[in-house]
Amino acid sequence: MKSNVLKLWCLALVVAMTFLTACGTKNDDGSKTPHGEQEGGNGQETSIELNFMHFNVKESSEGGTLAFYDAMEMFKDNNPNIEIEEEILGHDAYETKIKTLAAANELPDLFVIKGSMVSAFVESGLINPVNDILEQAPAWKDGFMDGVFNDFKMGDNIYALPYSNKSTHIIYYNEDIFEECGITSFPASWEGFKDAVGKIRDKGYTPIALGNKGKWVVGSCILSTLGDRFTGTDWFMSIKDRKGAKFTEPEFVDALAAVQELAVMGAFNADMNSIDNMQHKTLYYGGKAAMFFEGAWAISSISEEAPQEIADVTKLAILPAVEGGKGDAKAVSAGAGWGYNMNAELQGEKKQAAVEVFKALTDEKQAKISMEYNAMPASNPGEYDESKLTPLFKQYADIMAEAKSVPVYDVQLEPAVIEVMNSGLQELLIQATTPEELAKKIQKEYE
Repeated sequence: MKSNVLKLWCLALVVAMTFLTACGTKNDDGSKTPHGEQEGGNGQETSIELNFMHFNVKESSEGGTLAFYDAMEMFKDNNPNIEIEEEILGHDAYETKIKTLAAANELPDLFVIKGSMVSAFVESGLINPVNDILEQAPAWKDGFMDGVFNDFKMGDNIYALPYSNKSTHIIYYNEDIFEECGITSFPASWEGFKDAVGKIRDKGYTPIALGNKGKWVVGSCILSTLGDRFTGTDWFMSIKDRKGAKFTEPEFVDALAAVQELAVMGAFNADMNSIDNMQHKTLYYGGKAAMFFEGAWAISSISEEAPQEIADVTKLAILPAVEGGKGDAKAVSAGAGWGYNMNAELQGEKKQAAVEVFKALTDEKQAKISMEYNAMPASNPGEYDESKLTPLFKQYADIMAEAKSVPVYDVQLEPAVIEVMNSGLQELLIQATTPEELAKKIQKEYE
């Protein structure tokens, strides 16, 4: 009798555990977070493991990174059955490694991908569209801002989940240094800008702190906007869509020449190709440089890292109009740039767990956190505490309210073309090549 009772009790226990494992936790959007935890002597044991490679270095004070870790901490607290092993690299090291892993078909479970990488990853079968997971959670899908998926589209398919939406071009400048050099307002023309650079240089300051060791700063933060000033956006779209435009056309060559002219006239620090963007901010924070060019992500860095006397006199601007240029004077290179995706081989519970991670890193809660850290999210933040916005972030919001967003070169162009362009820009800065020669090299790779 005791034996039969014991068997029945064991059977009931198995059925109960099977039921709990199958059910999962229902979320607000109707999807389910998988269960799988088992009671042990020390509490719950993790049943789902994911590895996640990204470039949100914990030492960073950038608002988007701070928001990422807040969202990740909340997710881990709410999902003890999902263990996430993170591999964290600096931005430049990450970009190199993710391409290497992709070539070897050894991608991690979760990772971030740039718009320019999408076509190669898709052609190699490394990633799948995210349309299906968005459709399964309509409230989450509808929370994303208009246009944020553009960098990750191929036809009707979307291949990444964006987490930010920002300009890659903002000029951060020291108002006191400008006034000391006799510049009472930010220049309104390209010739006026060059004149200001000369005045700042003559006073012994570095006009523009530049850390282009990673090769992307000049292309993303300067040329994407300056190029549009000369060529106009239609030229770029013709390039992207292969409808006849060429990199050797005079307007683009003129844009390359304008970058080189700045270097020749001493606008940048001599070691511009040997230091990175973190180091060029240090040069600015030390009061030795009047300006630096970066994206909106640096706004929170100013608030967190800069000495108060530097933060107090830092203002924002964008490049002025170029006389005779075909572009809009208020154009600013902007977009989502990077987004999340998962290894195409992920299935079942691991895939569903990955989806839940991505929701936590891109939903309205994360967007609210981002705004309050002075970082622009890809999703609508709903209500947030406006008192947490810094004066600098409010300046940025004012600029972008009037700006026209245009493509970021190193997000929209193919990786091989970007590599030739960005390596060539390093050579251009030190006069190891001419604008005409570089344009021909880029065109050859493009063809």
